[in-house]
Amino acid sequence: MRKPMKRSILACTVSLCCVSLATAAMAQDADADGSRSTPDVVELDRVVATAQKRAENVMEVAAGVSVISEERLEAFGATRLNDFAAYVPGFQVDSGGAPGQTTMALRGVAPLGGGSIIGTYIDDTPIGPSSNKQRATTYAMDLLPYDIQSVEVLRGPQGTLYGASSMGGLFKYITKAADPDAFEFRAGTDVNATKEAGDTGIGVRTAFNVPLIEGKLAMRASLSRQSTPGYVDQPDLTGEDAKDSNGYYQLASRLALTWRISDTASLRVQALSQIVDADNSSAVGLTYPTLEPIRGPLEGILQRATPYRMETDYYSAILDWDLGNVDFVSATSFSETRMDEVQDSSLVYGVAWPYLTPYPAGQAQFDVFLGTRKWTQEFRLSSKESDRVEWLLGTFFTGEKNANRQQVSAYDANGIPLPFNPGTASLPGTYDEQAIFADVTYTFSPRFDVSAGVRHARNQQDFEQHSIGLLYGPRPIDLSDSSDDSVTTWKLASRWHLNDSSMLYARYATGYRPGGPNVSTSGVVPMTKADTLDNLEFGFKSHFWDRRAMIDLALFRIDWDDIQVRVSENGLSWMGNAGSARSQGAELSMMVRPAERLTVGLNAAYIDSKIGDVPTSSGLVAGGRMPMTPRLSWSSTIDYDFDVSDQWQGRVGAGYRVTGERVAGAYEIDSYNALDLHAELTNMTWTVRLYARNATDERAYVSTGSVRDALNRYVAVTGVPLQPRTIGMSIDYRY
Repeated sequence: MRKPMKRSILACTVSLCCVSLATAAMAQDADADGSRSTPDVVELDRVVATAQKRAENVMEVAAGVSVISEERLEAFGATRLNDFAAYVPGFQVDSGGAPGQTTMALRGVAPLGGGSIIGTYIDDTPIGPSSNKQRATTYAMDLLPYDIQSVEVLRGPQGTLYGASSMGGLFKYITKAADPDAFEFRAGTDVNATKEAGDTGIGVRTAFNVPLIEGKLAMRASLSRQSTPGYVDQPDLTGEDAKDSNGYYQLASRLALTWRISDTASLRVQALSQIVDADNSSAVGLTYPTLEPIRGPLEGILQRATPYRMETDYYSAILDWDLGNVDFVSATSFSETRMDEVQDSSLVYGVAWPYLTPYPAGQAQFDVFLGTRKWTQEFRLSSKESDRVEWLLGTFFTGEKNANRQQVSAYDANGIPLPFNPGTASLPGTYDEQAIFADVTYTFSPRFDVSAGVRHARNQQDFEQHSIGLLYGPRPIDLSDSSDDSVTTWKLASRWHLNDSSMLYARYATGYRPGGPNVSTSGVVPMTKADTLDNLEFGFKSHFWDRRAMIDLALFRIDWDDIQVRVSENGLSWMGNAGSARSQGAELSMMVRPAERLTVGLNAAYIDSKIGDVPTSSGLVAGGRMPMTPRLSWSSTIDYDFDVSDQWQGRVGAGYRVTGERVAGAYEIDSYNALDLHAELTNMTWTVRLYARNATDERAYVSTGSVRDALNRYVAVTGVPLQPRTIGMSIDYRY
């Protein structure tokens, strides 16, 4: 008897609605020999998301949710966010080159200000700083996606169930839980070659699941390491720092336990660690405003080496308890993140030495360390499934201790240290938040229901500034301040089931980002308030053609008020609430299965985002487009699976992604497209994959930055190039 693929093609293709990538889980029945057979009718709507803090079918969620499966991540050989983000509609990810040097935007809500606008979760708990002083917009969590069950992207504000810093949406890693009922072992390796790179990329990985007490207690552990070779040269550096200088490696480990305490209670505990270590920046030098390479398309303008290292340690404990009439969840976490980065500031500070000292212009180096120790606790009570009323009630606490240390160092033109201190600063702070939230759904009829939610949060912050050096003035600065702020957010949504296969929904939701104290001399407002936004959304979700096709269409409008931007007045500068913006557009996801083993998917977003009234000191242009947001972006996928023999099955597929033009300050970044290919051969024990990312070797810039002098004039523009064509092969063994 034929043994089809263990994971059907639909388990790694574009599914919709809320599922933009990969995942329509097929209803499959196990044969007597343990293999899985494909049913005659494929049910495309069996994708589960936890968007509303309940496990539910994404086709029933009155919001935009994308689910990226483990199979899709493996198919494209994904090792970081940039490898798959373009397949989620309305999701824009800019990279500084290495994982963690990452900026995210959703639905045209760009990362303005210092605080995060998109929340990051691992399972049921948040990770990353809430303070607007920790540069969270430019250093988003970017895990090596191994031993990950799926990734969820929630589009639009999530200010009721998720709260602070999720005003633009939510990015959520779902890890694999330890299973007390099954033994599993897997191991694999990956080898890849990137055009223009002198070295080979190598990855190794292993994971196992062991029931310690059958049906009661289990342990799961995993370890993975991935090296990515450099392909950008830095002619002004010497030795190993010059050629192919932007290589990096990722090291991730995880240990998880599941304890079924009783028939009604279970406890999941895990510890996770990741290290990202990069040799140098990936940025190349560009002219302003044409963005032509100053030297070459893969040649930088660094005068000093710029290593980067991000370390993350995360621990969590989640208790699920069935109390009979209600379910109780306790989610606890502790995390510590540490980021060290060196930036070449020669064009910013090095040129200023003649004006500040008796020394000629030379080099400058900016060292920054950001650290956050964060604990969180959430308690939730939720009702059982009901034909009439469902509700959820919860409370949330977090406490954070933040470190922010900065040092500017001076060197002459030959890199010899100069005998003065340009500037040293320490900016420690704390952040504490308490919140209560509730959500209720009332079903008026089998085809119509309404849900409402509210969240009230209060945060207290302390912040200090200790600085000394020529750049800070003639005297040391030692200041401190605190703030106390409360915010209430809410949502209202309704669903109309037109029939068993189609649904209309409407949703109005608000979100916020915490502000914080302003520490400076007199004349500055003492506190930056929270900025808020409102999102109005209408959507249509349907599966049709005997459930061989799915569609998800959403129209939205977002109004953003009191944006946290840089404000300058009378020679003073601070973070203030001095801006507004509007973003509106449409998102479309489709999947069609025209033949039994052929699946075609499409994702697209059109976003019209504009900045309202803002001060000129913010660097934004009133009436201009929101930075980092293309008007049009889209992607498509095609996958086909086939039998090779009674034991072996094959799969081939492709993805094509297009990112439209974006603005960055006073210039535009050209649009670009990339083709990704993959093929797979498996007998359910051994799997061999081939993949090619950016198969046509498209040359483009995924992000840019500007270098300005003391008069705010453009000196240069830097651009991070799209990774050149990368071809790889991976081999995996599962038992």
